[in-house]
Amino acid sequence: MKGYWILLLLALACFLGPTRAQAQVLAETDGSPQWRTPAQLKHQAIAIASGLRCPMSTNQSLQDSQSPIANELKAEIYLQLQQGKTSDEIVDFMVVRYGERIRYMPTLSAGTALLFFAPLCLLALAIFWYFRQIAGAASFNTSQEDRS
Repeated sequence: MKGYWILLLLALACFLGPTRAQAQVLAETDGSPQWRTPAQLKHQAIAIASGLRCPMSTNQSLQDSQSPIANELKAEIYLQLQQGKTSDEIVDFMVVRYGERIRYMPTLSAGTALLFFAPLCLLALAIFWYFRQIAGAASFNTSQEDRS
């Protein structure tokens, strides 16, 4: 009777144990190990690929592009996630390999500061010009009233 229960427990452990689809990957994130399922890895790979520009297709993300290079880079992202790399490490790897242009949102640096601040400067100049025009028109109206 004891052998029957042991056999039943072993069979139950085989059925309830993790299957290949439920296998988890150990990833080092922020210094603490975390387990991630393949579905979580896929979602994270999609998020990373959506934030990167395809080097071959014009104005398409890696996720949207179906070019051969985009498919290779998506596979590379997933492979690096399986190896336990973080999103920042993967993006840094892509930037080193393909340049800053691969990012959809470039980082703030001396080369990209003009991209970030030029619209604000133009807006400030337009507001300054507008108020200057109003002040000039007001002084013109007051000087004509003084003459009459």
